[in-house]
Amino acid sequence: MIRRLLDSVRHRNPIPAGTSPIVVGLALNGLATYAFLVVARRSLGDEAYGGLAVLWGFVYILGPGIFQPLEQEVARATAGRMSRGEGSAPVLRQAARVGAVAMAVLTIGILAWWPFGLAGLLDHRIDLLVALIVSLAAFGVAELVRGILSGRHKFREYGHYFAAEGISRFALAFGFGIIGFKVVGVFAFSLAAAFAVGALVGVRSVRPFVRPGPPAELNELTPALGLLLITSIGEAFLLNVGPVALSIVGDELGEEAPGVFLNGLIISRVPLFFFQAVKASLLPNLATLAGRDNLRGFRDLQLRLVVGVVAVAAASMVLGGLIGPWIVEAAFGDVIGARTMALLAGSGGGLMVMLSLSLGLVALDHTRLAVVGFVVAIAVFPVALQFPNDAFLQVEVALLAAVIAGSLATAALLRYEYALHTAAGRLSK
Repeated sequence: MIRRLLDSVRHRNPIPAGTSPIVVGLALNGLATYAFLVVARRSLGDEAYGGLAVLWGFVYILGPGIFQPLEQEVARATAGRMSRGEGSAPVLRQAARVGAVAMAVLTIGILAWWPFGLAGLLDHRIDLLVALIVSLAAFGVAELVRGILSGRHKFREYGHYFAAEGISRFALAFGFGIIGFKVVGVFAFSLAAAFAVGALVGVRSVRPFVRPGPPAELNELTPALGLLLITSIGEAFLLNVGPVALSIVGDELGEEAPGVFLNGLIISRVPLFFFQAVKASLLPNLATLAGRDNLRGFRDLQLRLVVGVVAVAAASMVLGGLIGPWIVEAAFGDVIGARTMALLAGSGGGLMVMLSLSLGLVALDHTRLAVVGFVVAIAVFPVALQFPNDAFLQVEVALLAAVIAGSLATAALLRYEYALHTAAGRLSK
């Protein structure tokens, strides 16, 4: 009886298999990241730390925005090959070529931008420019490794990557602090080093699967890359546009207002941070079910996940309003309202729902449809930004309206796909 009860709980669990070890890795990464930033700020001082913060922002916008689609496509292609018992070496070689071209274009763009504004943003420091390029290259390599780990369902090792990345970055910063380094470039290069360490840890688990297999044509990876690029940029936009938008519509609030908004955003998006673990395990699980033509299992897994994510989103809104302001004040010394924290948590929850649905379309090889939700969200944002008059509320409402509109559009398209498969007899009602 107990065994049947446990089997029932596992069957109804909305979280995809393999999520738990990634959550542990992300938790260690998050704690180490906060520790890294604290050590860097105390070692460098406010002014130099500002340059590091700008570099940090560029790395984590450009890195995921450009290379995350490559990880997703490698994971999808690798999961499909695993279901057929095929090796992943040809996929990895093709992905490495695509990544190298993307990195070359990105480097040219960064160098071209340097004299036209980027230099000022990076305090005219060449060491920060070099650190930016090297960090993005290391990030790209790490994404390839993570794609193989995810596609082969090596989720424990995927968690090890995050733990190694975060801990190594903090260890380097701690060592620099003990030695007494006060050069921002030294701390900046620890980002690239951390990505490299994480990739090396992951490579140990990837090797058994990087074996010969059927040749990977370029179209095994590239058809969806352009579309995935739009979705990753759209996701980055929805994650990071808030403080920028507030600086535009709320310039009368003072220069510190975007910083206060950003601090509230960081605290309110903690559930979204851990949702990375769900994303990493969801896509290969769905791709495997689709590859086996198990569309009923595919639909059931996704529906359970969406219901769970909606529940988490609702709970985070309530908790955000109740304890969010206290946490922000304790952590950053900023005063922020309960309404702001609740709405920011709601927009983060809405983005989790939208991502849960869009990954289903990606797993079904309908990435072009997954793009629609992000296009709708980005189009709704500036329209919703016109209401109401309070600047903070304008941005909060616009973010919430954007993710709701994007989620509804994605849900409608996914339901349409299910209806087509049902009519074709591949999916029971």
